[in-house]
Amino acid sequence: MGAWVYVRGWLEFHGQRREAERIIRTGGIDGWTFPDGGWLDAACYTRAVRESAVGDVLAQIREIAALPAADADGDRVCGLLLVFHEGAGQFEWQVRDGDVVVGQAAPRHDYLWR
Repeated sequence: MGAWVYVRGWLEFHGQRREAERIIRTGGIDGWTFPDGGWLDAACYTRAVRESAVGDVLAQIREIAALPAADADGDRVCGLLLVFHEGAGQFEWQVRDGDVVVGQAAPRHDYLWR
């Protein structure tokens, strides 16, 4: 059956929201929401998934991260997701520069899982 992996965080868009929404809607991965109001154009993801499905979530986020800048400013999709694996501990997925950088999360975030 596998361990549970808890993923939560957000992505910020700079003109790429429409294309990101298309990727999300056609990707078949639950857990996304698009908050309304305010000046921030973002999507939030919160979901506990089985270990076997976490690669699909990461692949979808990588696809969104790779979207090109929408204007001359060169702003890309950016964001941060904290990922807690019941056996392996806590990681962070930094969405920046057209990719997702995966690394160990700082201990300051441990309070989220105790």
